[in-house]
Amino acid sequence: MSGLLGVRTCPGPGETSDLKSLLGTRFREPLTEARFQQLFGSAEQEPGLPAEPHLPRLWGLWGRRAGPCSGPGAWRLLLARLPPLRWLPHYRWRAWLLGDAVAGVTVGIVHVPQGMAFALLTSVPPVFGLYTSFFPVLIYSLLGTGRHLSTGTFAVLSLMTGSAVERLVPEPLGGNLSGIEREQLDAQRVGTAAAVAFGSGVLMLAMFALQLGVLPTFLSEPVVKALTSGAALHVLVSQLPSLLGLSLTRQIGCFSLFKTLAAVLTALPRSSPAELTVSALSLALLVPVKELNVRFRDRLPTPIPGEVVMVLLASVLCFTSSLDTRYNVQIVGLLPGGFPQPLLPNLAELPRILADSLPIALVTFAVSASLASIYADKYSYTIDSNQELLAHGASNLISSLFSCFPNSATLATTSLLVDAGGNTQLAGLFSCTVVLSVLLWLGPFFYYLPKAVLACINISSMRQMFFQMQELPQLWRISRVDFLLQVPGLCILSYPTPLYFGTRGQFRCTLGWHLGFGEAGKETRKPDGPPDTVAEPVRMVILDFSGVTFADAAGAREVVQVRERLASRCQDAGIHLLLAQCNASVLGTLTRAGLLDRVTPEQLFVSVQDAAAHALERLVRGQ
Repeated sequence: MSGLLGVRTCPGPGETSDLKSLLGTRFREPLTEARFQQLFGSAEQEPGLPAEPHLPRLWGLWGRRAGPCSGPGAWRLLLARLPPLRWLPHYRWRAWLLGDAVAGVTVGIVHVPQGMAFALLTSVPPVFGLYTSFFPVLIYSLLGTGRHLSTGTFAVLSLMTGSAVERLVPEPLGGNLSGIEREQLDAQRVGTAAAVAFGSGVLMLAMFALQLGVLPTFLSEPVVKALTSGAALHVLVSQLPSLLGLSLTRQIGCFSLFKTLAAVLTALPRSSPAELTVSALSLALLVPVKELNVRFRDRLPTPIPGEVVMVLLASVLCFTSSLDTRYNVQIVGLLPGGFPQPLLPNLAELPRILADSLPIALVTFAVSASLASIYADKYSYTIDSNQELLAHGASNLISSLFSCFPNSATLATTSLLVDAGGNTQLAGLFSCTVVLSVLLWLGPFFYYLPKAVLACINISSMRQMFFQMQELPQLWRISRVDFLLQVPGLCILSYPTPLYFGTRGQFRCTLGWHLGFGEAGKETRKPDGPPDTVAEPVRMVILDFSGVTFADAAGAREVVQVRERLASRCQDAGIHLLLAQCNASVLGTLTRAGLLDRVTPEQLFVSVQDAAAHALERLVRGQ
């Protein structure tokens, strides 16, 4: 009865309405936004306005009926999809405008040489790098939620797109093309690169429709760093022919890195001394300037524009010394003024480039969302990951209509924008103004720019990615599994559910697929794979049983049967099975089922790390 003390059973005078209110709370309507504003008022209500007694009730009734197709619903949707409508009314013009202007102009100046340089990685003429530095930046400024994010050309995407372009539109053997043939080849490559951007944009918009903005959460930091560090090596090797003045066919496919190195070493005696000198002088200027900008970031009002200075000096030197005619130094040439005509990419190419558009879309979103989150956490604001999908998807799709290749957020220019004092997406509009002036009026000044300088800009822009390789020893000490996840020939299969009669079929199919065998021992092939491409065969398989908390007789017998069914094939193919992190109960069930009669103690490991280290050792020794 103590819980009823102080509770009155009958209402006193004037308390009938209070009792009705208490009883009504059991059946009250949901507290929507309109109802909240009706009861407590709006935080954004203008002060001093006279309140009408019947207005809140009418507003509440109308607000409850306001769906997505009504006026207020459409306005809320517009606010969500056009972020400038939210932040522009609260823009601090006196405090932020100067910083956005200076940062935007600084980034725009860097976009010009960097865009032309990354166009060479994409195997398209340099002017299309300027287009890709204009349209995507403009679109993201209108749709993106990353206040400090700078978009445009990105070396990793350019390299991936260039590999697809070279594979789909290869240069004829011999390479001696007339002017008209060269223009036709460039037009085909531009169309292919634009089709890749169109496909990746469509895929990202589909991911936005499915609300898949959470996907970057599943990409670990070691995986992203491994991807970008590997791409930095590929960029460095791919630019060696331009640094040395060698006309070599671009290598594609498996082991292209080593094929390019072999071709460069073979053709090294034919390198051009003039272009080698230009490259050495360019790197001698760019690398120290990059280091100064990093070490004295807090003392410099704005970063030193080393790329711009290098472009101007190299253009003047080439013009005054006639390096192009006297020493055959390759130059950029005439940049067409204005903009290309809007053109829908050839839809017939989409099935061919779909396999290239998917990884490009994933890399675009993963890098951009990660970079936006880093600066959002640093400056205490939030981003909408699904809106970022819409922004980058629309940016790639719309810009592809103007012959642009795939684009994303960029590491170097984002850091530059923050260091120069950028505050909001308005800095992107100032950046677009600089690129627009080059496209309309300043293009002829880049006629004598040596392409070797652009190659040096490509290499120096990967500075941060090269330094990531210093973390490899630390990553090996912390987690060998993370370190070994890019190892060819090694498959770590983690089975996260109990192994019993209901899941044994799934276990059999999953293991058979990764081993390259299907049902009844039939070989399975990757669907729609190119006939001339051979995947790296699996030689070491680690069964991670840390998630298998229980195994019954049917599940244990399934493991034994799979081992027996694949025993002869595994011996022929050289596949070795290792078992890791199996608890005592499951291991006892497997033992009683007869698994240990066929698995030696050397194949049982306490942790996946130890199993991975053992597998790596055997792979290195070739066993």
